Amino acid sequence: MNTVVPLGDGILLDLCRMAGMDCRDARLIRVCANTVFYLPRAAAAVRVASAEMAAKARRAVRMARWLESIGFPAVRVHPAAPEAVVVEGAVATFWEYLPQPRHAPPVVRLASLLRHLHEESPPFPVAPWDPVTDARSNLLLAAGTLQDSDREFLLDWCDLLDGELPANRYSLPYGLIHGDAWAGNLLWRGREVVLCDLDQMCHGPLEWDLVPTVVNGLRFGHPTVEEFLGTYGFDVRAAVGFPLLRQVRELTMLTGALPALSSRPSIAREISRRISNLRDPSGSGQWTPYE
Repeated sequence: MNTVVPLGDGILLDLCRMAGMDCRDARLIRVCANTVFYLPRAAAAVRVASAEMAAKARRAVRMARWLESIGFPAVRVHPAAPEAVVVEGAVATFWEYLPQPRHAPPVVRLASLLRHLHEESPPFPVAPWDPVTDARSNLLLAAGTLQDSDREFLLDWCDLLDGELPANRYSLPYGLIHGDAWAGNLLWRGREVVLCDLDQMCHGPLEWDLVPTVVNGLRFGHPTVEEFLGTYGFDVRAAVGFPLLRQVRELTMLTGALPALSSRPSIAREISRRISNLRDPSGSGQWTPYE
């Protein structure tokens, strides 16, 4: 199952042992779609997920190597553990650890990175963009952790979007996209800003990478949308296909956090609140970030 892998059950130790990495004094950094630990003795960050995510983990590693080879600013695979490892239902990838200052990279820096990324084309096949299938997969694995009524609402939404998305019209061409491009997937490397979380990279409509920042502005009140779109050079809000892309992004914002439900009850409460808002759009349109 696509579930969070806890530290205490020995899986982290087994994964690190297989990779030849020292996980003593490991510290939890984040729990969401992946569980991320800092390994201070190896100067590494390790991302752990269900083994069902192994294909995406290997995709992220392959993309990171290629991006490094062309000099693109992205996180780098740790040289001591260059491959994903799988143990007892879990997959791990190991990355350079980048200490972060108090202030996060500004979202406007994402715009220039996306302009650069969208001009590139890898010399190997890239998976097609298929966000609704990813959302449905997470939902099918969420039985028992999500209220039945909420799960059915989201599955019905998947069915609706499956029917509408193939006919959606796009203003920009298809190409290489990050797939989950928002400010939370930026890191500092010294004074340089780099892209991280590469497991969603695929071939899809370029404007999809602009949608998360716009939706964050609409749902969370983030004030930097105009500067972001101006720097990229395209206002996705005016695109004929934007309303449907907004729905798809909001769906993935809900389903992408499902792996963390069992260990973070606050996420379950916020997901339920967001679904109530979608059922009754007459209320406040503001969402609260996951704690």
